[in-house]
Amino acid sequence: MSRPWRGGLGAKLTLALVLLGLAGLGTLFGLRAYALHEAQRNVWRLREEQAALQAEIQALQLAVRETERPETVERMAREVLRWGYPDEELVILIRRR
Repeated sequence: MSRPWRGGLGAKLTLALVLLGLAGLGTLFGLRAYALHEAQRNVWRLREEQAALQAEIQALQLAVRETERPETVERMAREVLRWGYPDEELVILIRRR
């Protein structure tokens, strides 16, 4: 095969189509990789959000368990509602600056 390669219009068109096909496949794979990367970032963000929500749920469950104790209910009634026993007098000090 000592014949030289002829670079006619058919060969150039074939080369252009092959390069265009490779560029198309590269674009498809690149976009797919980018979509997988974005999905992975979303999964990590959602896992962090889930961990924060789990911590908040545990804190709320602990607070609910604490409200079952009479001492906690009495303390909350005194602090939040400013309640007291009938024979007690409530004194509120107001500081002026």
